[in-house]
This record gives sequence, C-alpha cells and structure tokens, in this order.
Amino acid sequence: MSATTAASMLILAACTSPNDAGKDVLPDGDQIHGYYVDTFGIEMRTVLVDTTESYKLSSCLFGNYVDEQFGHLYAETYIQTRVPGSNLTFGNDPANFHLDSIVLTLDLVDFYGRYNDPIPLEIFEITEAFRNDSSLNSRAKLAADTTYDLANGYKLDFSQYPGFFDQVNIRLDDSLGRKILFADPADLVDNSVYTNFFKGLLIRSKPVSQTTSREPGGIFAFDPRSEKSFVTLHFKDGTEVKKQVFAINASSERFHRIYRGSTGALLTQAIADNGTTTAPAYGCMQAGALVNLYINIPSISSLDPSIINRATLVLHVDPAFDGSIDRFDPPSDVFLQIANAAKNRAANPGVINSQVSYNKSTHEYRIPMTNTLQQIFADKLGKDGFILVPGENGISVNRTVIAGPGHPTLKPRLEVIYTKLPGL
Repeated sequence: MSATTAASMLILAACTSPNDAGKDVLPDGDQIHGYYVDTFGIEMRTVLVDTTESYKLSSCLFGNYVDEQFGHLYAETYIQTRVPGSNLTFGNDPANFHLDSIVLTLDLVDFYGRYNDPIPLEIFEITEAFRNDSSLNSRAKLAADTTYDLANGYKLDFSQYPGFFDQVNIRLDDSLGRKILFADPADLVDNSVYTNFFKGLLIRSKPVSQTTSREPGGIFAFDPRSEKSFVTLHFKDGTEVKKQVFAINASSERFHRIYRGSTGALLTQAIADNGTTTAPAYGCMQAGALVNLYINIPSISSLDPSIINRATLVLHVDPAFDGSIDRFDPPSDVFLQIANAAKNRAANPGVINSQVSYNKSTHEYRIPMTNTLQQIFADKLGKDGFILVPGENGISVNRTVIAGPGHPTLKPRLEVIYTKLPGL
C-alpha cells in the first residue's frame, strides 16, 4: 500500500466514522506506525447553569442532604393525582360516609447520599394550577398552602433496615381525605374539573440534622409513571368498607425543583477559580444541580487532521472526594457538547457530540473525540471549546470532582494517536 493510498483511507475513515472509531479501522500491519501524543494543554472552568429540564420526567426527586464539598442540596416535587374515569361517586348518600384514612404511596427507585438518615417530610396542597410549558423546570415553584402540613410529622426512616424499601406509604392528614370524600360530585366529573378542585401535592423535606453524621441525608427518586405510585382514599359507606384509588401516572402534571441551601468547600473554590486561573486544581460537575464543566484545548489548531487515527479526552475523577463509602457516586455518563464564546452550551444544546460512561475501576472518563475534532477542522463546529454535561441531568443529582490542569498528578489530557505514514 502506498503512503498516498493509506493517507486517503485514513482521511475517509476519520471524516465518516463516529467518535469511537480509531486505530481498529486500520490494517493490522499499519499499527506499528502509531504513536501517542498527550502533551496538549487543557483549560478547565466550572460553569453554573440557571435551569435544567424537570417537567414530566421519568423520575421525581425530593429530600435534602449535606455534602462537605458541594453544599446543602434540596429537591422538592410538585405532582398531580388523577381521578379514575368520569362522574366518580363514592355512594348514594354522603350522610353515610365515614373517612378512615387517605394514604400517599410512592414507588421509590433510587437515592443519592444516605438512605438511612431520618428525613422529616412536609407535604402541602398546591393552590396554583400547573402550567404545561417549559417554564416548569428545576428553578420553578407553584404556590401551595404551607400553613397546613399534610405529612403529619412523617419521617422517611430506614435506619433500622439493611436497605431502603421500594414502596412507602404516607398517611396524609384527614382534612384532605374529607375534602375529597365530601366533594361536590360536580368536582369529580373528569380530570379537568377535578384538578381544578384539587390541584396536587408539594412533597418536600425539612433540613436534615447535621448531628447524625458528617454527610447526613439523601435525595430520593420515585417513579410517577409506576402502578405503585398513587393516593388511596379509605372510607366506609354505612357498614360497607370501601376504597378509591387516585392514580399518579404518565399523564400526571409534575416537575421537581432543585436548589442549593449553601455551597460547600470545593464548589466554592471552583467558582472562585473561574475568574483567576485557567488551570485550576479541580473542576466540579453535578447533574440536576446545574454545575457543568467547560473544557478548552488552546493548541487544537496545531493538530494535523490528516493523520489523526484516534483522539481521546481523558479526565480523572479524584476518588478522595467521593464521600465516605463512595457515597457520592459520579454521574454514570457524561455528554460532550460544543460551547459558545461565553463558555456556555452552544445554541442547539440538544446536539451531543460525544458520550461516554464512567469507568469506576480506573476513575476515568475517556471521551472519544476523533470525529468531533475532524468536524472542527472542517469548520462544521465552532472552536470555542466544549461543555461537559452529566447524563440523566434532570432526574439525578450525581456529582463528581474532576482533577484539573493544575493538579499535581491527575492532569486531564488530550490523548492522540497519530499514524506516521511510511516515508513521511
């Protein structure tokens, strides 16, 4: 094979293959000509973002926890129940009705932090109608009657158990049960009138006690589409024992709010470094809690695109900041997107240029960059750097600490394999 033919094949492969294509596309005999170049400097900056999507997602978040490095984080869910069918009635004569209880059941699917610290819940009736548009996001709020706590002092407490239950039952205050049981039948005709009569529930938590542990509390996720999430009204119609289930399902209006009550040590330092250095010792990233990571490769123009075989951005997670017993797992996936001149995501943030999963054994994200670089060299993408966004950004709060270019031993690097063609 001539040098010209080999170079042409390489250019074609690099321009048409996805990011994870690389040296495996070359004939085995050519592999001896490859060599690593990993000396390209990288700039890093922690980026705070205003909002992330949380409307009608597959998980809803609530709870709070204290993280020494990232601060005190809270999540709260606003959710609507659904009336079954139409023209719902509980019996013929309300004078015969007697309330037993009203119970909120949630299908818990995940937690972050500590599941076994008691977390006091607060549950309030929403008084403002849901807006079914993009304004319901991680920073949004709806008005609620916070003068009357329907949770009745309930604590989410798994401290006596080896794990957390996948389903919890929370008895709500009888006042809500009576409101629904003795409602005017006109308010139960269908969902449109029912959700105007009873707009939904705000589920949140009181601050966890910082005397219980160094990293107290947790944030829980429940599945609002599950058959295991619902509200049950238990009552008697005369001597007959009855119940009525009000579903929480995929059609339910819902979103969750996420906010930080205080900022922890490392996140505070990372924010401060933004105005003072392009080579911080650490960068921070957190799903849901609006912390992304900006990466720039100033010397990218010095790369020769015609002989790049494979390019990989290697980022090291410092496990020293994962919390005790690896309590704060890094995001399982990260997305690489193109930045704009302001070091934010470019105009079309839905475009993912690369994606990679976290390697827990090596504490690394190895992000394929081959195709992205070729598109930059072809002037199909901007040259203002990249934004790293955690996967599952709206439905988790996983965070991580990435060693920056100022770290003494774990500096990030762009790892490039060139193919050195014979005779060149």
